[in-house]
Amino acid sequence: MASNVQNNIPLPFISRRSAVLGQHYMVASTQPLASQAGVRILEQGGNAADAAVAVAAALGVTEPFSTGLGGDCFCLFY
Repeated sequence: MASNVQNNIPLPFISRRSAVLGQHYMVASTQPLASQAGVRILEQGGNAADAAVAVAAALGVTEPFSTGLGGDCFCLFY
């Protein structure tokens, strides 16, 4: 069984990936430059929706073969 790195708490599933924790925000994408665009938006006071739009726009430039401005953006925003 996989474990949480910080508290060594057993996780209810087996995973090959490490647990990642953040205190303020987290941005993830397939391209580091696109993720950095989202981080910059958050650091400048933007919200998660602003960061998602920035990441999607950056992915349109860094991965034009995978996504574009008219591509999919699935989001649950509460």
